[in-house]
Amino acid sequence: MLPGLTAALAASIGYGTASVLEAVAARRVGGAKVYAHPLYLAGIGLDLLAWLCSLVALQHLTLFTVQALLAGSLVVTMLLARWVFASELSRAQLLAMGLLIAGLAVLALSTGTQPAQPAAQPLVWTLAGALPVLAAALAVLYRKRAPMPTAVLAGLAASGAALGARGLVLDGGVIQLLREPMLWLVLGFGVVAMAGYTRALEFGHVGPATAVFTVIEVVVPGIAGMLLLGDAAREGWELAKYGAIALSLGSCLWLTLGSPGAGLPAEPALKAGGSEREHDAAEHGEGSAGE
Repeated sequence: MLPGLTAALAASIGYGTASVLEAVAARRVGGAKVYAHPLYLAGIGLDLLAWLCSLVALQHLTLFTVQALLAGSLVVTMLLARWVFASELSRAQLLAMGLLIAGLAVLALSTGTQPAQPAAQPLVWTLAGALPVLAAALAVLYRKRAPMPTAVLAGLAASGAALGARGLVLDGGVIQLLREPMLWLVLGFGVVAMAGYTRALEFGHVGPATAVFTVIEVVVPGIAGMLLLGDAAREGWELAKYGAIALSLGSCLWLTLGSPGAGLPAEPALKAGGSEREHDAAEHGEGSAGE
């Protein structure tokens, strides 16, 4: 169990740090230019490392456990925001962080080692059908500049990636892994999730967008894992597990939606030589990189 928990925590730190880097890049440049910004590329690199860690975690732990632990990345994001952005943490936010960490600790204790099992063929076909639908929906929303619907779509895509990763067994060789259709589905869902979340960050407040994204990517694959993959808590820990999940998600929502100034500001004042984008540039996807 320890390797899985360690990998999940490493992924959480990586995702939280990457979110800040991507948020800065999304506000320094608009539209497709963000994908070439150095900070965004650094964030993508961290995302990839975090994703690999999450794959390792999913080989040992249930979807609900891994995804809930990944929700702890929000604490990392909020703490880094104090340093990168001109933002302060209120007592309510600090309390929410403490409750979130407590919930994640109980969740970790409630989970035993549960090795991943190969996904059934119907699940593979279901995910294969869902991927192009989500990709097409993202193409439509991308032009509408609708941050919250885009965050919902990104969360659903992340759910597909997590569900596929839990059904992907990594005990074979590299050649065998490359032949697995599920691997390419996971990568496809990951691309849609990443593109959608980036677009949501570009035009919306990071806190609410992250809250929606996080709750969906925890709840949807967690329930699907129980129904389709047989994920369960340790014997006698069922109530503790679901109570911890509820506490973690509730704290996450409180942290991002219920506190004044929750999340990163839509137009952050960057420290250490950064530049603040004008409101018009944020609305129209224009602006220059402030180095």
